[in-house]
Parts: sequence; structure tokens; C-alpha cells
Amino acid sequence: MTHKPTNAPSSLLRLRESIAFFRVYGWEMSRFFIVLYLPVVLVSLLVPESGGTDTDGSGFPALSFIFNFFYQPIYTGALIYQLTRIEAGQTWTIREGFITGVRLWDKLLLVNLVSLALTLVGFMALIVPGLIAYARLALAEFRIVIDGDHPRDALKNSFTMTRPYTLPIISCTAVLFGVFLSLQLVIEWLTAVLHMPLLFPVALNTVLSVVLMLFLTILLFRFYGLAGPPRVPPE
Repeated sequence: MTHKPTNAPSSLLRLRESIAFFRVYGWEMSRFFIVLYLPVVLVSLLVPESGGTDTDGSGFPALSFIFNFFYQPIYTGALIYQLTRIEAGQTWTIREGFITGVRLWDKLLLVNLVSLALTLVGFMALIVPGLIAYARLALAEFRIVIDGDHPRDALKNSFTMTRPYTLPIISCTAVLFGVFLSLQLVIEWLTAVLHMPLLFPVALNTVLSVVLMLFLTILLFRFYGLAGPPRVPPE
């Protein structure tokens, strides 16, 4: 089965669909996601300086970054699980989502490592190959959680499925991150102008990160629905 390439209006349609989905289920998903994302927030707040930063504050926050990288497959798998249950009109619990993420942790981590490596290689060569690699592998996690693919098959199937949707995925993601970065600049400006305490930008940026993660996952879920076969929610 072949798909017609998606044009710019279709990219805007995917964004509108994601906004509509978020408006209906955003609070429900946020409560679910915040509980799972809380360990990342706690680690970043409690160990920002003991995790590998230099004395001048310019170093790499190794501990918080490493923790988030290895924990990310759990909350991503749980979020994809929740999305499929919501769309199918089925019940879900945080415990079930967490168990799904833990059960698939090794597969999701392997997919993340391969995707990240290929994307970084693409960016080091030229920016465009990196963007293409990101878009073509963007649905691999969905293949693992929803279809039960082996990591190698998930990467291969994602690469095939996203062929007609490469440019829309790149453009939609660019819009999201553009909005995200703009809001971050506004937060920093307000903090400097109003002389607000440091906790203010940290809290707002955390909320902003949660919303970005949720919205990006919803957006990619919409593309997965376009490119993939009928979905069967994971047990």
C-alpha cells in the first residue's frame, strides 16, 4: 500500500489535529506524564552541581542528563501506551503504563541509541541529512510499543513508513521547537526584568518541557496513524 506525499497544508492539518487532541486529553495526559516524569525533575533539581558540572557552572550536567537518557524510554513507552488506549476508548492506569515502559525499556533504549547516533552523524556531515534521519526514524518507538517490533525491524519499518512524510515531520517539529524556544526566551526575559527568583524559570521551563514532550508525542502519533496499519492497543 502506497501513500501520497503530504504537502504543507497537510502538515498544518497534523498540527491542528494534535492541538485538538491535546485540548481534549491534555490535562488527563499531563497528570499521567508528570507522575512518570517526576524522577527526572527531582534529579535535575537535587543534583545539578554534583552531576559533573564544573566549578564555574559551565560544565556538562552529566548525572541529570545520563539519568534522563536512560529513564526516557520508560516514560516514552508509557505515554505511547496511554495514547493508544485513549484513542481506542479503553481504560488505562499509571501502573500499566509504567509496566509497559519498563518491559520494553531495553528495546526502546536501543532504538534511541541507534536513532541518536545516526542523527548526530547526519548533523556532523550536513544539517539536512541529520534532519532526514530524525524524521525517518521518528516512528520506531511507536513500532515497538504498538506493533511489538524487534528494534531492528522497528527502525527499518519506521524508515519505510515515513518516506512520504519526511518533510511534514521535519516542518512540524521545527514549528514546535520554534515556539518552545521563543517561550523560553520570554521566560528568561521576564525573570531578568521582574527580578524573579531562580525557582520561577526552573518551574516554568519544566512545565514547558512536559507540554513539548506531550505535544510532540501526540504529533508523531498522528503521523503513525497516517502511515501505519490499523492499531491494536497494547495489552
